[in-house]
Amino acid sequence: MKQKRDGKSKNNKAAAAPPAQFLGEINNEADLKAFLQNVRDKMAEETAPPVYAFAVMNQILTTPDIFTLLNNENKEVARDIWLRIKQAGFQARNPAMLFGSDEGLETSTVAPRS
Repeated sequence: MKQKRDGKSKNNKAAAAPPAQFLGEINNEADLKAFLQNVRDKMAEETAPPVYAFAVMNQILTTPDIFTLLNNENKEVARDIWLRIKQAGFQARNPAMLFGSDEGLETSTVAPRS
């Protein structure tokens, strides 16, 4: 006989976790700097896969208070992580908040129709 499933898997708990649990407690610029440096160090040591760093950067860059946490030092570390991700083979556009609005944008050479 087959047993009925309740539709919930054990992994749903991790997927429903709030962002603070994924990133740890990041409440100020110093916390973000320490976290980013940890990610960068793990990438340099090759103990964290680039997909982990990509997921972390996505989570960080979409937090509501990122503009208050992202000072010049944190931007520099985040840029370093992003460039390491791209060097690993990920094909993604550079985030404007890290590289400026013109970075990573392609321009078309085709003339517009009249």
